[in-house]
Amino acid sequence: MLTTIEPLLAVLGALLTFRNPGEYISTMTRNSATFTANTTFLYTQLGGGWLYFAFNEAVVLRLFDDLRLWRILCIGMLFSDVAYCHGVAQAAGGWAAWSTLGSWAREDWVVFWTTAPMVFVRILIVFGIGMKRDLA
Repeated sequence: MLTTIEPLLAVLGALLTFRNPGEYISTMTRNSATFTANTTFLYTQLGGGWLYFAFNEAVVLRLFDDLRLWRILCIGMLFSDVAYCHGVAQAAGGWAAWSTLGSWAREDWVVFWTTAPMVFVRILIVFGIGMKRDLA
């Protein structure tokens, strides 16, 4: 998951923010915010962060089977996940609005299912659950 699926999703997310930031913001905010050209730099920075994520997962994690390295990288990724998930709730109108599953649009479900499993796997890695002990 972390060395194939998520890097691909991160690259696709980066391409979306680079090529069509208006679609990205519309998707994330349930069409309640619009893109303005003077904020393009923010989407470029976001896309760059996702490319860094993709590189770490597709290259670094593939090259090293050291559980300590995987744990350290996953802890850093979890910091990013916390900020991202909080941003997702902010974009939907806050945690109260986001936690009302009945009001979720198709895009909310896509964001959830492309984020939650990856976060769960990182948590398992950080706690060493399901990991071979001889790698540490």
